[in-house]
Amino acid sequence: MKSFENSHRESMTVVVPVYNRASLIVRCLDSLRSQSYRPLHVIVVDNASTDDTLSAVKKWKDGNEEERFSVQILSESLPGAAYARRKGLEYVTSEKVMFFDSDDVMRPDCVSTVMSAWEKRPDADIVAWPVVIHRDGRRHMTHTVKGNVLEGHLVHAMLRTQGYAVKTAVLRECGGWRGEFPVWNDFETGVRVLLREPEVIAVNLPLADVYHQPESITGLSFSGKHGKWEKSLDAVDESIDSCVRTDTSRLHNIVSYRRAILAADYAKERHPELAQPLYVQALAEVPRKKRPLIRFAYHWTRLGMRGAFSIVGRLL
Repeated sequence: MKSFENSHRESMTVVVPVYNRASLIVRCLDSLRSQSYRPLHVIVVDNASTDDTLSAVKKWKDGNEEERFSVQILSESLPGAAYARRKGLEYVTSEKVMFFDSDDVMRPDCVSTVMSAWEKRPDADIVAWPVVIHRDGRRHMTHTVKGNVLEGHLVHAMLRTQGYAVKTAVLRECGGWRGEFPVWNDFETGVRVLLREPEVIAVNLPLADVYHQPESITGLSFSGKHGKWEKSLDAVDESIDSCVRTDTSRLHNIVSYRRAILAADYAKERHPELAQPLYVQALAEVPRKKRPLIRFAYHWTRLGMRGAFSIVGRLL
C-alpha cells in the first residue's frame, strides 16, 4: 500500500464545468488551490460562456499552476453542465475523480480526507460526504450517507456533485454523464452508479459549501423548469427496470414518492396546473394500498413541512 505521506501519492482529478461565472469561478478555484492534498489535477470545462469566464480561468491558471498542482482548460459547445462534465471525464487519467461546481467552495481538507479514507479501504468504489447548502440567507447540512445508500440517494440525492468522489472506471462503466438531462443529472447519474452496488465509504464531516444562485442549473424554483425534472425521474425508472433486482417495486415506489414531492413543490409555487397531473401520476404508479402514503407525502410537503419520507418511507 502506498504511504499517504510519501511524495509518490496518487493524483486526484477535480472536474469543474463553468458557464458565465466570471465573478464566481475564481473563488471556487482558490478553494481547490488551497487543498492540503497533492498531487492535484484540475480540469475546467468552459461551457461556451459569453462573459469573461474563460479569460478569468486562463489568467488564474497562469498565476496559480505549479508542480503537483496542474490546471487543464477544455471547451464544450453543447449547453448544459452534464455535457461539460462528460467532456471532462474523457480527459481524466487518474484512478479517482471528483466533480465540483463553479459556484461552490471546497473546504481545505476535502481531498486529503477523501484520499485518507481510500487509503484505509482501497477496494471501495466511492467516498461520500455531506455538504453545507447556503440558500436565501440560511444554511443547512445535507444528509450523511448511511444505511441503504441507493434508497437514500433516491430520496435525498446524496451523490450530489460536490459530495462524493468515485473511481473513474466505475463512472465510465455505468455510462458517465448523460447530457440530455439538464437538471437533476447528478441524481440520475448517481442512480446508475449505485445500481451497480458499489462499496461506499461515508465521511461524516461536511467537506464543501454549496451556494444556490438564481441562475444556476437548479435555480431557486421548480416550476421554471417544469418537464425537465420529470424527464430525469423517468430516466431513473428506466434504469431501475434495466436491472435484475429483488427490490425494484420498492425503488419504483420511491421514485413515485419523488414525483409527489415535486408536485407538492409546484403547488407551493402556486402552479396547480403543473402539480395536479404529476400528483395523479404518482398515485397511479403505486399499488392501491400504498396510495395513502403518497397522499400524505404530497399534502405534508405542500403545507411547507419537511421529512415526509421519515414518516412513510418504511411502508413504501
